[in-house]
Amino acid sequence: MTDRTEEASKLGTLLEEIEHLEHTRTALLKRVESARSNLIEAGNKTASMHASVDLLCDHISDTTNNAEEISALEREIHEVERGLEQMGADTSGLIFEAESLHDTLNEADDELERLSLILIERKGKHSKGH
Repeated sequence: MTDRTEEASKLGTLLEEIEHLEHTRTALLKRVESARSNLIEAGNKTASMHASVDLLCDHISDTTNNAEEISALEREIHEVERGLEQMGADTSGLIFEAESLHDTLNEADDELERLSLILIERKGKHSKGH
């Protein structure tokens, strides 16, 4: 009977060890499942962050392109301003020439009127004298 008691004792000990191993296995499975869930969540966050970084890169590229376009527009505006300044200078010169021409025409009109009066007076003198 001592053999049976020893065997029963050994079986009892083995059963306790098996139960302990089963609890340990269950605890490990829970930890593995928790780690798996955490990894999935981290992967989702990483994918979300990756998408956000892609959007940010696109935004930065758009901003850079817009800045380049703005610089090009500023250069064009400066060129137009220089052209307008030149046109203003040319216009001032033309206005001066037009005013000079107008003065010359007025003087010519006055001279023509004076000469016309002289001719009329001479005709009148020649008509009376004949």
